[in-house]
Amino acid sequence: MVLGGCTPGAGLSDQQLEVASQSSSSSSAAAEPEEPPRQAANQIRLAYSAADSLNPYLAQTQINRELAPLLYDGLTHLGPDFLPENLLAEQITVEGTLCTVILKHNVQFSDGTYVTGEDVIYSLNTAKQSQTNWATALENAVSASVDGEGRVLIQLGRADADFAALLNFPVVKYGTAGEDFPTGVSKYYVSGTWENGVTLSANPLYWKEIQHVQRIYLVQSSDPDTLSFNLRTGDIDLAYSERPDNDMSGSAPVNLQVPLTDLVYLGINGQSGLLAQPEFRQALSKALHRDELVAKAYVTRARGTLYPFHPDFWRLAGTDQSTPRQLAQADRILDALGLEETDSRGYRLRYGQPVQLELLVNSENASRNAAATLIAEQLRQLGVEIEVVSQPFEQYQASLAAHDYDLYIGEVRLLPNWDFSMLLSGGSLDFGTPYDQELAELEANYRATGQGIVGLCARFQEVQPLIPLVFRTGLVSSNLTFPSEMVATSQDIFYNITDW
Repeated sequence: MVLGGCTPGAGLSDQQLEVASQSSSSSSAAAEPEEPPRQAANQIRLAYSAADSLNPYLAQTQINRELAPLLYDGLTHLGPDFLPENLLAEQITVEGTLCTVILKHNVQFSDGTYVTGEDVIYSLNTAKQSQTNWATALENAVSASVDGEGRVLIQLGRADADFAALLNFPVVKYGTAGEDFPTGVSKYYVSGTWENGVTLSANPLYWKEIQHVQRIYLVQSSDPDTLSFNLRTGDIDLAYSERPDNDMSGSAPVNLQVPLTDLVYLGINGQSGLLAQPEFRQALSKALHRDELVAKAYVTRARGTLYPFHPDFWRLAGTDQSTPRQLAQADRILDALGLEETDSRGYRLRYGQPVQLELLVNSENASRNAAATLIAEQLRQLGVEIEVVSQPFEQYQASLAAHDYDLYIGEVRLLPNWDFSMLLSGGSLDFGTPYDQELAELEANYRATGQGIVGLCARFQEVQPLIPLVFRTGLVSSNLTFPSEMVATSQDIFYNITDW
């Protein structure tokens, strides 16, 4: 629905208007444009695209998709440590390929009806058939049914101990997914319009009390790139960006970094030569200065990592996730490989020739190009000459497919069950990745059971089939402060809005 062209109150169902008014006629209330006070503690302004839908399964713009958690609960959502926390689910168990979901009792949709297992299955199937990230996340869900006790049984194609982390798809009432505003279990609901956009009001039927923020005003924004300016002018009170080149920190007094699952890594063509040797790959990883990459290439909007798991991941609690540079150790490894001799420029010699590698990077990504320049200098200090080959995206993809590279800088948004098998040999992003049987077995066992992550990480570092660099971070910037500290996650930047 093109909301910018709506008359006040247009497109709202009778049930939504009935809840909005409670004791008075909501249709007339919604029809009266209201100018909200600026920066009131119990009201906030957010940007949205009036040309796009607020239906979570139809929204095309990132800015509108970010609003979905305000309007629709899922079965779970992620905590700051990427641990799935129950929302509409009371309990979730995964045994082998069967995921069993017990729903919270007496949870109501915004129209006052109660959520059932049939609504959950309807929503799951809607998500699987949509053109959204939820469809990708739910590819492993083969079928779903409701048993005699009202439990939702989801059959998986393969065992996944962390499947609960993928169950944040919006639960909507059976039969409403195609509507402009599907009926959901919502913290807020669309209660009307005002002169610059749409009004959201706190849902009195929500299963959890909303402490302070009772009204949200959605402000029409035609260009997401202007959010920083909108923050400075006070047109909006809060904005979010995942782009390292879009630094909004100077536009608002409150800035919160959001850990993402976006992994930036060095891919390896390990089919022959020195890169076929695990020890050489180890040396490259140890010689990298990840803190410098974070500070300079990603302007602090990233977190260094040695593994394809985010350092904040709850299963890694208690382990050392620091990323110190170990250049002296890397030197010793290459010396042990017989690469002690160097030329006049300091590059190590192999068969009388300097050790030289091509590093492929997409020319259209500024951060990765900056990272490539830094990596070339860091590995030069190890005595390895790096030639950076920067190509437009289509040519870059063609070079990868043809295995015409030594190293490449890639980025992938991992699902929060941390399935990185697509990066290993035989995976969808395998462009010559070296294979290791023991690593493959450890990864498969971990995926099925959730056990053995320390041993998996140790073997990963031994064979180094790829070299993780950083996980990127997003940034929430706000003009407002609240009684409770804001917490944002990769799935929900409004993670604890009920406590703000």
